[in-house]
Amino acid sequence: MKRINIYVLILLFLPGVVFAEEIGSISDVGAKLRIGLKDYIQTVVEKNESIHSQEQEFLISRENIRREHSVFEPELINSFQRNQEKIKYSQEDKTSLLFSSESDKLIDSGNLMIQGKIPTGADVRLGYSQTASRDRAYDEDWEYKSYMGIEITQPLLKNAGMAPTAGIQVARKDADISFQSYRLKLIEVVFSAAASCWDYFSAREKLKIRRDSAEIAEKILAENKERVRLGKMAKTELMEAEAGLAKRKSWESSARQAHLAAMNTMRSYISSSDTDTALDIDFGSTFKGPKIDPDFAGSMKIALELRPEYLSALEKVEKEKILIRYAKNQRWPQLDLNGSYGLNGLAGTLSNSLEDAYNSDYRSWKVGLTLTVPLMGNIKSNSEMMAARHRKKQALLELRSIEVQIANIIHTAVKNVHASREQVAYYKNVRELEERLLEIEMEKLRRGKSNSRSVLEKEDDLHYAREAELESIVNERKSFLSLAVARGSVLRQNDIQVIRGKDGSAKIICQDKRGADQ
Repeated sequence: MKRINIYVLILLFLPGVVFAEEIGSISDVGAKLRIGLKDYIQTVVEKNESIHSQEQEFLISRENIRREHSVFEPELINSFQRNQEKIKYSQEDKTSLLFSSESDKLIDSGNLMIQGKIPTGADVRLGYSQTASRDRAYDEDWEYKSYMGIEITQPLLKNAGMAPTAGIQVARKDADISFQSYRLKLIEVVFSAAASCWDYFSAREKLKIRRDSAEIAEKILAENKERVRLGKMAKTELMEAEAGLAKRKSWESSARQAHLAAMNTMRSYISSSDTDTALDIDFGSTFKGPKIDPDFAGSMKIALELRPEYLSALEKVEKEKILIRYAKNQRWPQLDLNGSYGLNGLAGTLSNSLEDAYNSDYRSWKVGLTLTVPLMGNIKSNSEMMAARHRKKQALLELRSIEVQIANIIHTAVKNVHASREQVAYYKNVRELEERLLEIEMEKLRRGKSNSRSVLEKEDDLHYAREAELESIVNERKSFLSLAVARGSVLRQNDIQVIRGKDGSAKIICQDKRGADQ
């Protein structure tokens, strides 16, 4: 009996919940990969496929900006055509113009023009055209006409000002919103991955607790067999010990399977299915961090600076402001300033025609205004304006709703942190009391005043107390994790930064590992 007592006391005096450093052969795996919690989280960020999928969505939104810029892309237009005009003249034409009865013209025409839009909203066309004609009815030589010039149509009311760039501004805001969605996906995946780590920690330590419990039952059974052999104990107590050991072995088997399932869940977050390698997390540095006493005001301030949903809602409000300005512009009448200036040349050859255009005084120009006014009050633009105002109001309401939700989430998270700490202290006290009760029962058994059933029942109570304390510790760590997510700081606490480059691209930077995230 003395050996039983010594072994039990060795197990019981391990400090609190025993955090197993080595579990041993838990499954049919070969090598073991052991990394820190923060290392694992950063690996998730680098390898998780759902994060990369959301990144592609952000890249698509950036391409939309380039697409909107294409409105200012100049175009080159080059055309050529040949046509024949063979007509008869009326008697009046022949009398007044002294023409013959018919005309048979062969005409070649070509155009080379560059056209595009500039940021003021003006359409600009710069080009050259030439026409070569010959009347075969008179057997005339070729005649070449050349024209080179520029033509501008500048909106003065509708489609002027910011209107030409409105699409680009909206696309940029959409890209900013998509960037925040990308950050949100990162936070969601990091939260889920970190939570799976704590589930794995719970499964791993629970397996250790149940192994300890089974070992105690094995020792008691071995001692009981010896006492039955010596005739100092009834066989019924031996059966009690055997039943207690069988129950604990079933618990251990269940815990082993739960441990393996938790490990595979962690693997899924790094897109790994390498079942030949056991993945283990070192939580040691996590418990060495300083105690944090979170407060609502400070957490709320951080959340309004970092929460993707809130920042995205702000971007939506700005986007709707742009659309309202554009809608206001579209309510104006269409008033365009039209102008052109060109040089004309005429000669018997193409080169002479071009030279004539440069050197002669045959210039042409025009300036004018074109006004287009809807006759029924511009129904379409007014409707779009009202819709834009409603969308802005909707965006502001959504912003306010998100702010309220964040406040409630943070308030709950802060309270959960304090409550979970209290629970850890309570369950620690329960576990210490159960340890003491088992010691007393063991001492009674040593003196012959107790039996195996009573000892195993007390060990059951201690086993439940240890698991309850373990769960309270895991809940405390998860409450800190939930608070970090509520504040939007879970990436920063894992030394992960998502930055925007000058070109609008996103880059993830995983800094040096520095230990615990709380």
